[in-house]
Amino acid sequence: METAGFYLLRSAVWITGFALVYLLFLRNERFFVLNRIYLLTGILASVILPLVTVRYVVEVSAVEAGAEAGPVTAVLHGSGTWQNIMAVALFTVWLTGALAVLLRYAVQVMPVLRAAREADRQSGYPVKVIRSDYYPGSFSLFSLVVVNPSVTETEAREIMNHEMVHIRQMHWFDLVLSSLLCAVQWFNPAAWIYARLVRQNHEYLADEEALQRTSDPAVYRAVLLNQIAGSPVIDLGNFFSYSLNKKRFLMMKNKISSPYRKLRVLLILPVAALVLFAFAKPEYRLATGPDEPVSAAIAAGNAVKSVSGTVKDEAGKPLEGAVIVIKGTTKGTTSDASGRFALKDVPDDAVLVVSFVGYETNAISVKAAGTSLSVTMRKSTVVTDTVNVGPVPPPPPPPPPLPPVTTKGKAEAVPEAGQGERDVFVVVEEMPQFPGGGMDAMIQWIAQHMKYPEQAKKDGIQGTVFVGYIVNKAGKVESVEVESSAHPLLDAEAVRVVAAMPDWTPGTQRGKAVDVRLVVPIKFSLK
Repeated sequence: METAGFYLLRSAVWITGFALVYLLFLRNERFFVLNRIYLLTGILASVILPLVTVRYVVEVSAVEAGAEAGPVTAVLHGSGTWQNIMAVALFTVWLTGALAVLLRYAVQVMPVLRAAREADRQSGYPVKVIRSDYYPGSFSLFSLVVVNPSVTETEAREIMNHEMVHIRQMHWFDLVLSSLLCAVQWFNPAAWIYARLVRQNHEYLADEEALQRTSDPAVYRAVLLNQIAGSPVIDLGNFFSYSLNKKRFLMMKNKISSPYRKLRVLLILPVAALVLFAFAKPEYRLATGPDEPVSAAIAAGNAVKSVSGTVKDEAGKPLEGAVIVIKGTTKGTTSDASGRFALKDVPDDAVLVVSFVGYETNAISVKAAGTSLSVTMRKSTVVTDTVNVGPVPPPPPPPPPLPPVTTKGKAEAVPEAGQGERDVFVVVEEMPQFPGGGMDAMIQWIAQHMKYPEQAKKDGIQGTVFVGYIVNKAGKVESVEVESSAHPLLDAEAVRVVAAMPDWTPGTQRGKAVDVRLVVPIKFSLK
């Protein structure tokens, strides 16, 4: 449902952008056919372009480029019950509105279709003409024309001249699209304005051709004035008297515009670029070290190939941001929003290491698995509310990309502040493991040893503390510090618990134990 809501938001932004450009630059132009093409393009763009996501690649080095660049956060997902309830409620509201709009259209159209069954085809016209005083004005609906019996033969002739233009040019197609747009985006005022602009341009098109076919333009204009009492009542119909104002009469004047003014439609391009940029997403990839040439694999007699695949959890949900590294190297990539990844120049005997914080690490042989992979990551669910430690929130926004630091063509780790010449990693082939079951066991351990400060309880203090720490080569926890503070009392307790954690299984890179920096968010909640 979240994906559907985001699609609707993007679609609303697209149609609003097209509407603004039309209102500001194209509405008063007499290139009615071009305007129709533009308006139709806007509707189609609002349906298709929200599905398009522009991605830009950000290369991240496999070693930490400085402590201030930010830690890797341990993501521990809490209960999403409330969010699910809100999502269902919002979807229900949207669906109710959409169905109400569609029902309105059906109620408007059905009487006309019933009358059409009983109507006779009027001689001289290739369409059915319905004579009915139920509607005060005259209009066309699909291939039907409704004319009020009170009009004279002269008026009826001019009205038919006008309505036949709507039918020949298939204006009903535009109206169906704009009406569906209003049903889907009933909450967006720009969608309703856009539908009015479509109908208004239809009248300009019909007037332009009808004036060329009439024997007396003055009579045509007089008939329009006589029909001023007829008001539109059907959204899917083209009404003869729709938008009957001074501007419509001005548009009938034979005034030639410069053809260069047609170029104004191109003003939508910077708007489109702006919208695409606004919704662009970064794609983080591990930088390939210059000391890892593909030729080494070839020299060893191993073929190289391209490998692609998807990373999902046990429920089949794509995992975005999973790290896929060729074991023994720093060459790798990360999965996108759909869980997809691709790696080029992978040696045939390589082993891919797939890791995601909070999930068990997978090692996959390319020779055995092939070039198209489907990786399922395992994770257990642990409840930790027995000690009044609330569900752990999602992590803060990801840190800025870490620029690779090279010296004489060879990647080197930059020491963390206060760590001398020591190399501290944030992403490794084998992440550190908490004894007894990884992240789930760590959650249980924190739940068992956490003590809510009494003074914080009395004062009603709550919040989330982000604690950073290093699991060193020996598996010991050190350099514990608060990355994001909630309150001194809560900070102190969070640091105490993390510092007291037992020894871990250290992380490894290229088969060697290394220091790895992690961050855990701990939420204190009074319930």
